[in-house]
Amino acid sequence: MHIDHRFSWGRAVIAVSLLMTLLSARVRAQTGPDLLAKPWPDKDQYFDGRGAALFDNAGHVKESDQSFRMDSYESIGRFHLIPGNEISPRVGYDFSFMDLHTNDKRLPNQLTDVSVGFGMGLFKKGNWIGAMTLGVGYASDSAFANGAAWYGKADAMLINQLNENDFIGFVIDYDGHRPTWPDIPLPGFGYSHRFDPRLQMVIGVPFSSLSWKPTDQLDIELEYEILTDLRSDVSYEFIKHWKAYGLLDYRRDAYHVSELPSDRRLLFVQHRVEAGIRFQPKDQITAGLGLGYSFGTKFRSGWDFQDTHSVASVSDVPYIRAEVLIRF
Repeated sequence: MHIDHRFSWGRAVIAVSLLMTLLSARVRAQTGPDLLAKPWPDKDQYFDGRGAALFDNAGHVKESDQSFRMDSYESIGRFHLIPGNEISPRVGYDFSFMDLHTNDKRLPNQLTDVSVGFGMGLFKKGNWIGAMTLGVGYASDSAFANGAAWYGKADAMLINQLNENDFIGFVIDYDGHRPTWPDIPLPGFGYSHRFDPRLQMVIGVPFSSLSWKPTDQLDIELEYEILTDLRSDVSYEFIKHWKAYGLLDYRRDAYHVSELPSDRRLLFVQHRVEAGIRFQPKDQITAGLGLGYSFGTKFRSGWDFQDTHSVASVSDVPYIRAEVLIRF
């Protein structure tokens, strides 16, 4: 195999963006390996982030028939400390808040998950580069009052450029908040191939993905974590600045709550399908509005999703979601 010795940090970072979401249960987080790996749309940007608000229609808890409605608020972002430098140190944050409107005593009134992370490149030797990320977070039903709810995150990454279009990467991921096997460092790997600028894929364990732009107007993104998570986002620009999109998402999270002992967590799982419109008046801002349907919403208890006990199941309901993406 011919090795392209014109190795560059920029190419490596692009490859890592495909490879190093390997072990993140929430693949859109900004405080894990993707903090350093994900490339910037514009190398001179200081900030890249988004916020979203989701409002469920009224439903009920199936076991008790108590009314239930959930409002969700999310924001993720990252700061580039030295714009123009692909491996400059970065700081990222991830915030989510669920406001639960119910009289069912088995469920808390609110759930918060917030984390911050720091990432930087460590070395480059030949075609190999090394990098690391460090983070800390808190996930609970009370605002920073539960000592067991604090968690740490860390990643060590090693990436090799095989040629101009092929990369292989290895990661050791520690995530004290992971919904499955928290507090256990897990290895992973991925192989990335770029067929052309419009089609790129990752084959890995446990993560695989496909990014495809078959036409100038159509974008297709698929992400799959074996046996657990699936996300797809398809958008089409039907007129300039306006896109129609469809979204399929499977979400999981875990929280330390006051009603459970410290060796058990409240586990949350939900499926969503959504369609809507996105408006992008300029490259720096995008606004979206969608209608969706949430189903399979469940709360369970356990240390992780390997061994759980049912707490409550929620009826399937429609929802409305608004989002804003900002870059500068």
